[in-house]
Amino acid sequence: MIINELKLSNFCIYKGEHEFNLAPASHRGKSKPVVLFGGMNGGGKTTILDAVQLVLYGKRATCSKRGDKSYEDFLRGCINHDVDPQMGASIALTFLYASEGAENVYEVLRMWSAGSGGAIRERVTVLKDDVPDNWMAENWNQLVDDLIPFGVAQLCFFDAEKIRFLAEDETSNVALGEAIKALLGLDLAERLVADTTVLEGRIAKRVRKSDELKALADLEEIWREKKEVVERLKQVRAGIVPQLERATSRSHKAESNFAKVGGKHWEQREERKRQQGELDKTVQHCEESLVNLASSALPLALVGDLLGQMAEQAELERTSAESGFLTTLLTTRDKELLKKLKAVKATEEIVTAASEFLESDRNKRQQSVSVEAWLDLPDVSARRLDQLLESGITGRLEETHNILSKLEDAKRDLENVERSLAAAPKEDAIKSVAEELKAATAEATELKQRLNRIENDLKPAEFEVAELEKQINKLNHQHINEKVESDQNARIGALVNRTQETMKAFLKRATEKKIARLSDLVTTSFRFLLHKQQLVEQVMIDPDDFSITLIDKTGTILPKDRLSEGEKQIFAISVLWGLSQASARPLPAIIDTPMGRLDSEHRKQLVERYFPHASHQVIILSTDTEIEVNYFEQLKPSLARAYHLNYDEVGRMTNVEEGYFWQSAKDTVAT
Repeated sequence: MIINELKLSNFCIYKGEHEFNLAPASHRGKSKPVVLFGGMNGGGKTTILDAVQLVLYGKRATCSKRGDKSYEDFLRGCINHDVDPQMGASIALTFLYASEGAENVYEVLRMWSAGSGGAIRERVTVLKDDVPDNWMAENWNQLVDDLIPFGVAQLCFFDAEKIRFLAEDETSNVALGEAIKALLGLDLAERLVADTTVLEGRIAKRVRKSDELKALADLEEIWREKKEVVERLKQVRAGIVPQLERATSRSHKAESNFAKVGGKHWEQREERKRQQGELDKTVQHCEESLVNLASSALPLALVGDLLGQMAEQAELERTSAESGFLTTLLTTRDKELLKKLKAVKATEEIVTAASEFLESDRNKRQQSVSVEAWLDLPDVSARRLDQLLESGITGRLEETHNILSKLEDAKRDLENVERSLAAAPKEDAIKSVAEELKAATAEATELKQRLNRIENDLKPAEFEVAELEKQINKLNHQHINEKVESDQNARIGALVNRTQETMKAFLKRATEKKIARLSDLVTTSFRFLLHKQQLVEQVMIDPDDFSITLIDKTGTILPKDRLSEGEKQIFAISVLWGLSQASARPLPAIIDTPMGRLDSEHRKQLVERYFPHASHQVIILSTDTEIEVNYFEQLKPSLARAYHLNYDEVGRMTNVEEGYFWQSAKDTVAT
C-alpha cells in the first residue's frame, strides 16, 4: 500500500483546501521513502495523523483530541471554527493497493456537515481507478480491515511518545498479541479453527435433530385423536340431517294447515282490533268536525259566489253615492266660479267657455258612477259583509271536502278490518293447529342450531387434521433424509475433529516459528537502534501469551522497567519495525513526535538507521527541535518532499508551505 495524496477541506485548523503529496520518490535508482512535516507544537502535525485515521476508520479511529466525546460531537468539533457548520468539512485519501497481482488506485472521501437542526450528517464515497463504487462505499467499514486491519493500523500510524505501552509488562501482551496475529497471518488460522468449531456444532445439531424425530409417534397419536373427533362429528351430522329434513317437512305441512283454517287472520286479529279502535275514533272525529262546520259559517260558504257579487254591488252603490254627493258640491262650486268670473268682468267668451267645460265635466262624472241602488245596504252591513269574505269562508268549504274524504277512507278501511275480523277463526277451532305449527317450527329450529354448532366444530378440527398430516409427512420425509445423512454426518464429524486437531497443531507450530523469527527481528532492530550495544543480548516473545522478555549478555532477565524512557521508546519502535519486517506487508508508517524523549545518540540512530528503512513509505511529523539542521541534512538523501506547517496566530489557522523550517521547497529535497 502506498498513500499518494491527502486532501483536507476545512478540517480543524486547516481552513480552506489543502493538498499533500505523500507518495515516496526515487532518484537514480535510490529510494526516497520519507515525507517530512515540520511544525511547532499546535501547528497541525498530529491533525495530519488524525486525518489519515479518521478518513479510513471513521468512528473507530483513535484520534488525539476525541477523548470521551461522542462521534457526532467529535466531527462537529473537527469543522473549522470560522466555517459555517452547514458547509462542513471533508478528508480525501488516495492510495495505491496491490492485490492478487493487480494494482488499483483508491480514493476514499469522508465528508460531514451539520444540518439545520445541528445533527451531523456523514457520507463516505469510494472511487476505484477513478470510478465511483457504491458497494465499496456502503461496506467500507468492513473492507478497510482487509487493507489495513484496525489493530495493525494503530501500530503503523502512531505517536512515538504513546507507544511505550509496548514496553510495559502489564499492558503490552493483549495489544501486541492481536497485532502479531494480524500482521503474521495467524488470525486466519485461528478463524479457521473457530469455523471448524462452528461446523462441529452444526453437525452435532443435525445429530440432535434425529432425536427430535422421536416426537413423530406423539404427533401421530394426536393426529389419530383429532381424526376420531372429526369422524364422530361427521356421524352426528349424518344423523341430524334426516331429522332436520323431517322436522322441516312437518313445519311446512303445519304452516299450510294453519293457513287453510285462516291462521293468517287469526295471527292478525289483535292488530286488526287495534286498527278498528283507531278507525272508529277517526270516523267519530270527522263527524264531529262536520257538525261544527255546519253550525258556523259553512252554509254561507255554499253561496260564496253570491256573497262576493253582493259585496261588489255594495261597493259600487257606495261609490255612486259618493260621486252624486261630489257632483252636488261641484255644481255649487261651478256657480260660484262663474259668478267670480263675471265679477272680475271676464269676457263673454271666457265665461261661456268655462261654463261649457264645467258642465261637460259634471256630466261625465255623473255617467261613470250611475249605478242602480237595489241593495241599499247600510255602511255597517257592508262592512260586516267584507269582514265575512275576508275571514276565509271559502276555505271552510275546502276543509269540509278534506274531512269528508278522510271520513270516507276511514269508513272503507274500517269495513275491511271488520271483514278480516269476521274471517278470523275462533280460538278453539285453530288452537290445535297453531300448537302443531309451534312445535314443528321449534323442533326444526333446534335441529338447525345443532347442525350449525357441529359444522363450526368440524371445520377447525378438519383443518387441524390436515395440518397434522402435513407435519407428519414432512417429518417422515426428514426421517428418510436423516437416515441417508446419518452416516455422512458421522464421517464429517470425524473429519472436522481431525481437521481441528491438525489446525491447532499447525497454529501452534506456525505461531512458534513466526514468533521465533519475530523475536530475532526485534532483537536485531533493538540492538541496531540502541546505542548501548551490550545492554540486551536477546528479545524473547512467548508464543502462548505474547509476553516479551529481555535477556542481557549474561543470560539474565533484564526487567523492562530498568530501561530509560528513551530506551523504552527505542524498544517500542524496534517491536513495530520487527513486526513490519516479519509480516512482509507493504504498509506505510506514519510517525508523530518521533524523537521527543530521545537523547542525541538515539536520535542519530533513528535518523540514520530507522527512518530511511522503516518502510517503503515513511511520513514523519516533527518539530524543529526533533529533526533539527544536522539531522535534517542526514535525512535529506532519503527525503521525497517536505512541508512546513506554519500556524497563524491572528487567523487561528495553519498555512502550508513546501519545504522545511529553514529550507525552501527547492533546497529541501536532495537530488
